[in-house]
Amino acid sequence: MATDKTDLRWGIERRLEFIEFRLFWEGRVNRGDLMEAFGVSVNQSSTDLNRYIGMAPANMIYNKSARAYVRGGGFSPLFLKPDAGRYLAQLRSVSDGVLDRADCWIGEIPGFDAAPTPVRGVVANNLRIVVVAIRQSEAIEIRYQSLSRPEPRWRWIAPHAVAFDGFRWHTRAFCLRLPALPHSRDTRFAGEWRASRGRH
Repeated sequence: MATDKTDLRWGIERRLEFIEFRLFWEGRVNRGDLMEAFGVSVNQSSTDLNRYIGMAPANMIYNKSARAYVRGGGFSPLFLKPDAGRYLAQLRSVSDGVLDRADCWIGEIPGFDAAPTPVRGVVANNLRIVVVAIRQSEAIEIRYQSLSRPEPRWRWIAPHAVAFDGFRWHTRAFCLRLPALPHSRDTRFAGEWRASRGRH
């Protein structure tokens, strides 16, 4: 059994990180938690817990009455970098429906509330077109919705990044039709495209 982090396969390391997540945030973990989160057998979950104890014996102690391992007084994470932002992001993602409850590492969701995030969906095919254009240094012709005109127009843009303003995603791009405009601008992709080409 590997006792060095560098000897571990990714799946095992992920389960050991999960053990630490539960110990740090909830103070306890048991075989059932691993079985539910990763779909592993009773034997595999026992092996993972024993492996973890072998690597960090001061981090958890078996509590017979709770039928679970509880956080030890000398707890010092080996795999997890405790991050309040990550914990709160999981809560928000569950609330917004971005993360399924079954995929969340938080065992017992604490009471919380959050203002709903405005829904501004991104069509996967449109995002793929933009990402490919960025990666291959291509320009794409899109139907662009200007704030100054009521009707969308076709325009060639050369995307170079995507950006998130806290509410919606934008494509950062050079406008090939109006080169006098600022070098980079946020574009409102109206959901249609019809061609791509090299930038030069």
